[in-house]
Amino acid sequence: MTFTSSYASSGIILKDKKILLIKRDSNTKVYPNTWACPGGKQDEGETPKQTSTREIKEEINLDFKPTKLFSTGKYKSWDLHRFLGEWSGEIIAKEDEVSEYNWFSYENAIKLDLAFDYKEVIEMLHDGGFI
Repeated sequence: MTFTSSYASSGIILKDKKILLIKRDSNTKVYPNTWACPGGKQDEGETPKQTSTREIKEEINLDFKPTKLFSTGKYKSWDLHRFLGEWSGEIIAKEDEVSEYNWFSYENAIKLDLAFDYKEVIEMLHDGGFI
């Protein structure tokens, strides 16, 4: 029996009223060359929180501890989970998944070519005073 993931999780990483976004690699099948929060698909047996922690470590080398589910969304048949959380470490991007990364103010983030429903997520973060 093949395991098929039904959700993806990401972490919203904030610092000084800015959000960390990654540019998805050009070889990514879904939304190549667009900006998003670090995250990805669930592995078998993982909870959404565990997925966000693992994916952030894999993609950008940060230790992430989800503290609050900030938003949910849909992409095709997938459930998307976005977590706020605490983080530590030094950013080291995984080159075959992340072509670049940067910290963005709301005004700059909202102008980017954003993946999935991240425009709405960034608007919610701004409306909530996070960025």
